[in-house]
Order: sequence, then structure tokens, then C-alpha cells
Amino acid sequence: MNALDRAIGWVAPRAALSRARARHALRIYEGAAVGRRASSFKALNTSANAEIQGALRPLRSRARDLARNTPYAARMLDIITSHVVGTGITPIPDSGSDMLDRRLENLWDDWERKADVTGRMGFYAMQALAVRAMVESGESVIRFIDRPFEDPRRVPFQLQLLESDFIDQWRDGIYGNDGCPGTEGLEHTRLGVGLGEYDRRVGLWLNPNHPGEINTSAMRPGVSTFVPEDELIHLFKELRPGQVRGVSWFAPILMTSRELADFLDAVNVKARVEACFSGFITNNDESTGDIFDPARPGLTGRDAANPDAQLTSLEPGMLKELRTGQDVTFAAPTSTTQVEPILLFNLQAMAAGVGCTYDQVSGDLRGANFSSLRAGKVEFRRLTEQLQNHVVIPSICDRTWDRFVSRAVLSGLLPDRPEPYRAQWMTPAWEPINPNDDIEADIKAARTGRMSPQEYVASWGNNWRKVQDMSAAFYKRADAMGLAFDIDPRRTDQSGKQQPVDGDPAGGKPQPLKDDTGEPITAPAAN
Repeated sequence: MNALDRAIGWVAPRAALSRARARHALRIYEGAAVGRRASSFKALNTSANAEIQGALRPLRSRARDLARNTPYAARMLDIITSHVVGTGITPIPDSGSDMLDRRLENLWDDWERKADVTGRMGFYAMQALAVRAMVESGESVIRFIDRPFEDPRRVPFQLQLLESDFIDQWRDGIYGNDGCPGTEGLEHTRLGVGLGEYDRRVGLWLNPNHPGEINTSAMRPGVSTFVPEDELIHLFKELRPGQVRGVSWFAPILMTSRELADFLDAVNVKARVEACFSGFITNNDESTGDIFDPARPGLTGRDAANPDAQLTSLEPGMLKELRTGQDVTFAAPTSTTQVEPILLFNLQAMAAGVGCTYDQVSGDLRGANFSSLRAGKVEFRRLTEQLQNHVVIPSICDRTWDRFVSRAVLSGLLPDRPEPYRAQWMTPAWEPINPNDDIEADIKAARTGRMSPQEYVASWGNNWRKVQDMSAAFYKRADAMGLAFDIDPRRTDQSGKQQPVDGDPAGGKPQPLKDDTGEPITAPAAN
């Protein structure tokens, strides 16, 4: 202890002990030290919502500008959206009854194509746009819209996709159950998110119109109303416990990507200037006699000979005459060989900040090989599956499915029953880097029980029930027509050898597919 600590110890021993402990901790953790090296840290002991509050709108608007004007940022949005959603995360009904499952599939397929209340998109397209908005702006909102019972064959339910701007972030404070419809259980509001007991989310304060819309002549007054949680989906990736609003995924790379864009712009301008090989003519004629130009009667002397002598721009191959006494001096830009390394390292940092790989963002495969590509895809696949199973499926898919089923039951399209109508969600298939090896590995995994046959079929983006039905119908028709195919597993094994037919009651003809009881599997009747 130093002299000051000892003096404090005489008056306040507890405070002196606390100072000594803090100094000891600083010596243990270099990252907690105070000094010149640590002066650049912006270490604030604030909550996630306090940090988001002032940065929400600037981050969102700058991320959108980055996506509009930076090709690499737009590429990142496409990469993440295409891998997380692809052509759609589709449900496989699993109610326990084949009849109900097929009924659910038909109802869902009919509803999905017209899920958007604006009439422009299907549900799978809305999935992709919602995820894209979440990555770019940090969050997105889907609102459930109940429709009237006009068509007895269709579930009366649609979706409305909204940008995060619709959330009224200025609703911040005590907005409890003050008579506003749907505010039951609301105790306070943080950044437009209604919170109840234990900070449970109970709804959002939504503006009736987009706050950034310019044409407001036919719009309703901009007073936000409370929408309960069971009427909407608030999609965002939660990064800290207690966080109520989402942050743009571009936040860690905004400065890096902006500076890289400025650097590339400067490199392009420099290259354009260097490409302007021009010639200059100096007029040393001291004559001051008047020279009449019929086309320009007001100009005489040297002005008539060279009326546009002022130099303001350069063009390739230009020959420019200068006035007497004028000269042109060029800056001599030095050639740089650092463009490619700077671009490489910055793109790697940007890709890592968002969660992509460098080759995906840049398309540069010069130094890649099978092992490096596979290693990168394994990490990216884990991140993608985590996002699918922890954010997208619970928020968008499960919530929409539950609402769809409840409205189908209320409209009489599905029978009411105590057991829930469950569904398994099928994510986009992962394209193999080496198809032969990857498919062989999947087959072995299914044969050894590491994955079920249903999971194997679903891993390639297919509905296992439909695959079985279509296969049974295909081979039944082939047998009836007397056709044989090499892909028929009843004729050849996986190595391509013909299956033995000794004792075959059908005289060597392929046997029909059978179920566990030994009964032949018949194809379903065509619709």
C-alpha cells in the first residue's frame, strides 16, 4: 500500500482494502489496466438497451446505405439469406395420422401461395425478406392479419411484413394498462417494446405508417398503437440478456467497409488520371493584333485563337493549346502495390464480422482447395443451423404454423382435438463439395443409425412422405409397363450388382415394396 492508501486506512479501512484489491486485479488482468494503451477502449457499464438507444437509428440507416452502395455488403445479405432460407423452410406435418397430415399439406400449400396480405409474395418469400431485413436493419416485424371467412376452402389468415422503423422507439417509459386495447399485463415500455412481469415481452408499439415515408397526404396520424405479442412476430438476434431490440449485423464492419470503399474509389480515380495521356501546346506568339473570327465576333487577338484555354479537366488523347505563359504541372503519383493485400485483409475482416467466409463474399477461389473449402463450410454451416434453429424457426415458422392451425380449426377445415398439430421444419439442403464422398457418407450414416431415413431425405430438402409416395407410384407404373431401371433398388444393390431372384414367385420380376407387416405398399390415388 502506498502512503495515500495507508492514510485512507486510518480513516476508512474498508475503502483502503477495496482500493488495494482493485489495484491487485488490474495487475492480474492487463485488459483492465488504465493507461495510454487502454485509452481507446469505450468501456461503459451500461445495459444492452442503453447502448442501443442512441445507436439504433444511425446504425440502421448507415447499414442500409452500405447495402445500397457497397457490392460486398449486398453480397453478404444474399449469402446469408440464401443459406438460411433458400427457397423456403418448409413444414412436414407430423400429427400422427397420415390422413390429417395430407390434409394439412394441402391446406398449407394452398395458403402459402397467398400468405402476403399485399398479394405479392408467398410465405417462403416473406421468410427470405424478413431474414434479409433482420441482417440489414437488425430486426423485422411480421403482423398476423385475420381475414373474413369468405372462401370455405382457404384458411382465413394472412401476414403483413413490416420494417423495424414501424416500432415506435420513443415509447420509452411507464406505459401500463391505461385503457388502451391489448395492454393487459403491460407494466412498462422500453424502446417501443412492451414489457410485463419479469420483463416478459407482451407486445410492440407500432406506428400506423412508415416514419420515413415522404408522401403523407393520405396517411393516418403518426400515433403508435399497442399490438399484443400474440398478434405479431418480432424477429431479431438477441446478443445480450435483456436486449429488446435488434442491431444491424453490419455494425462491427461499418467503419471498415466505409473506409475500404473510399480507398477503392481513390484507387480508381488515381488509375483514371494515370490513363489520361494528354498533350499540351504552348502558344509563344506575342502578337497583339486583332484577329476577327466570324463565328465569335466579340473575341480578338489571342482569345480568338484559343477562346477555351482554361484547363478544368483531362481526357484520354486530349491535345490542349495553352495561353502564352501558361504551363501545366502534374503531381507525380507513386504506384502502389498494396491494393490487393489491403483489399484481401479488409474483406476477410468484413466477412468474419458478419459471419460469412471470404470466398463467399469475394468469389476469390485462387488459393482454395477441397480441405480449405470444406473447413470453411463446416463452420459456416454450424452458424447457419444455429440461426435457423434458435431464431428463424421458433420465431417465424412455429409461430406462423400455430396461428395457421388455430385458424384452420376455427374455420372448420381441421377437426378440433386435444393433441397438437405438430410439424417438422425442413431447411434448405447443403450442396456437397464432393458429391460422391458426401452422399456415400450420408448413406452410411443412415444405415448405421446415426440419422434416420426421414432425416436423410430431409437433409436434401425433400419431404420424406412425398418421396415414398412418389417412389411407390413410379415403380408400380414401371412394373405395369414392364420397364426396368438401374436405379431400382429391388433389382440392384448399392454397388450396382443385380439382386438375386431365386425362389421369386414372380418369375424374376421385381417384387413390390412392402411395409413392416409384409403387405404391399400401394401408390395413393392420383388427385
